This record gives sequence, C-alpha cells and structure tokens, in this order.
Amino acid sequence: MKYKVLLVLAILLLCACEDEEPDIRIETYNRVNQFINLPYVSVSVAALVDDTEIENIIVNRGNCRMENQRFRGLNNGMMKIPKRLKYGEVVTLDFSGPCKASQVEVVTSRGSWSQSY
Repeated sequence: MKYKVLLVLAILLLCACEDEEPDIRIETYNRVNQFINLPYVSVSVAALVDDTEIENIIVNRGNCRMENQRFRGLNNGMMKIPKRLKYGEVVTLDFSGPCKASQVEVVTSRGSWSQSY
C-alpha cells in the first residue's frame, strides 16, 4: 500500500513539471575566416530577463574551442565568463575552427538551454 501511494505521488509530481521558457535567445552563425579559409562559429546570446548570468557556452559538446574564453560585447570591449546580463543585452562568443555548429548549449544561472541544427 505504501509503495502504491509513493508511486502515485511520483507520477503526480512528474505530471506537474512543465518545461520552463528559456531566459535567453541563442543565435548561431557558421562563418569562414577569409584570410585562411577556416570555418568557425559565432554564438550570440541575448538575455530575455533581467539578471541572467551566462556561465558557459558549449558548442558541439565541447568539440569546438572558445577563443580566449572571452565575450565580445555590444561596445566591442572584452568581457570574461561568467557574464551577468540585463534584459536585452547581447554578447557574442567566437569558437575557433575548423568548426561548424551542430549543437549549442548555454549554461545560465537559471538553467541550461540548447539548440541543435
């Protein structure tokens, strides 16, 4: 009897869970370095809520490397990870080649979000 009650409670809890809306927007651009003809990836992350901290960006499950572990911000100043964003702020991070994005995961203070291409 005790196990049936626990099973019913577990099912109810699982049914009550909803997918949260992402607190960021991810845009990915596959680019080519024109000087050395090498593909690389630029990932732009926009905050959709105030006080979002970008903790990490992972491209192709870590198979594409971040360039210098720094963001390129709106004013083209360099900013280190982690980076706290306000609503509407956008940061862009480049990943060195050869690399073409198949999956991008962004880890924030509010969860992890990914997109596959």
